[in-house]
Amino acid sequence: MVQFNLKKINRRMFLYGGSLALLSFFPLFKKLKASSKIIYKISCGSCLTQEKDQPIWKSILREKSDIFIFMGDNVYGDNKNNSGLDLLKKAYEKQKIKIPFKKLKETNEIFSIWDDHDYGKNDGGKEFENKKEAKDLFLKFWDIPADDIRRNREGLYFSKKRNTEIGTIQFIFLDTRYFRSPLKPTDKKWAPKKEKYTADYDSKKTYLGNEQWNWLKETLKEKSDVIVLISSIQVLAEGHGFEKWGNLPLEKKRLYDLIDENNIAKLIILSGDRHRAGIYKDKTKNGNEIYELTSSSLNLAAGKLFKASEEAGPNRIWPTYLMENYGTLEINNNKNVLLSIKDLNQQTKNEIRIDLSWVS
Repeated sequence: MVQFNLKKINRRMFLYGGSLALLSFFPLFKKLKASSKIIYKISCGSCLTQEKDQPIWKSILREKSDIFIFMGDNVYGDNKNNSGLDLLKKAYEKQKIKIPFKKLKETNEIFSIWDDHDYGKNDGGKEFENKKEAKDLFLKFWDIPADDIRRNREGLYFSKKRNTEIGTIQFIFLDTRYFRSPLKPTDKKWAPKKEKYTADYDSKKTYLGNEQWNWLKETLKEKSDVIVLISSIQVLAEGHGFEKWGNLPLEKKRLYDLIDENNIAKLIILSGDRHRAGIYKDKTKNGNEIYELTSSSLNLAAGKLFKASEEAGPNRIWPTYLMENYGTLEINNNKNVLLSIKDLNQQTKNEIRIDLSWVS
């Protein structure tokens, strides 16, 4: 008579049944894995001095992004004595060797815009007497083609479109230097939220100038599925008194009104300048959502420059990150965008996911 070990049989049946159960879920696992596929990746950063080492490129190169965006202060060559552009020229010469352009271009298309330190004057605006010469240096350094529109008009604003599996991405680069009116100095220097500048409601003052505003109005009317607006200075942040769109509140309102006029459900903004990184969110009067990722600095972080404290809200989502960082924008084929702040070691410090389900 055959003897059966019921414990072993039951155990084997359990294992076998469990295996079948797992196999039955395998298509679901496969589907879930496929649904998180990254179909387009943008990396970005700002505030990159040529006078220090740049170890962060190791992590950025590992991202293998489709695009890398230099968001301003791509060199530090502003002359505090306003005596020409010799320092800026030398800064560009040194930076040309520092940035690993050859490796970066293997996977990345490169876009760039300037901020004050590659404009040539700290916190500079339209009053800067050498701005045309500084523009020429910028165009030369970034190898901007001879037929590019930026060579034939004032300022450096421009736009680009790129097609992906889920639709068209429109990149809009604003020049917040060339046309900007003087800012209003604070009446309480270094006081929280009023450290250097205070709000100025003068309707004659501008960030973009009439020509750039008209261009932006027409550009936002163009058909696209995702809009990424690049501003060298912060748009949504209100918790500090340094450079930001909130220093000219009527200009900021004008931007929000344009978003509503064009029914842009979710606008993504990339910015730099602050030597710290943060993620911000706000809504327009009509309820359209604006998300901003500030990535700064690539190698000149606030946490190493001075004793930095946390800034106030109200639009900041997570605590700001004070060490070296870069940003990523990942578009997935399940129609969402992941905005991330990453450190020297490619580790995510802050992130937010944005639903793109309205994209057809």
